[in-house]
Amino acid sequence: MIQTRKKIIIGIIILIAVLLIIKGIIAYIPLFMMGVPFEVFGINNMDYANHNINVQVFDSTNKLILNETYDLGPSQTFFYPETGWKDVQDKDRVFPNGNYTFIITLDGNVIETYQEVMDTWSSAHIEIDNNGKMHIGKIAG
Repeated sequence: MIQTRKKIIIGIIILIAVLLIIKGIIAYIPLFMMGVPFEVFGINNMDYANHNINVQVFDSTNKLILNETYDLGPSQTFFYPETGWKDVQDKDRVFPNGNYTFIITLDGNVIETYQEVMDTWSSAHIEIDNNGKMHIGKIAG
């Protein structure tokens, strides 16, 4: 009787360990198939001048999620987040799939509004061309 209980307890412990290992592997399948999640947005200054860019990001309920200002020199690029995502689900936790509104202000006077349906493998791309004009679009994988 005691031997049977020990075997059942050991069996349950092994089963739980196997399930946790499988759960961990399944969580990384998207990484193996699609690669690292894209950043929320990228800014590329192709101009020969320095530019000041303010980026505000609102979620689908119009709640302000991000309000940051960046100073970019000529040919400088910036990505948010700067250091990438900590793990595969990090972007989904911070920026879950859904509609987002970006309000981008260039040098304090040019304001563009851009709406995007964001998922794990999509990103807003902000480019300042060599004439100092701003263009906004979506990059998707």
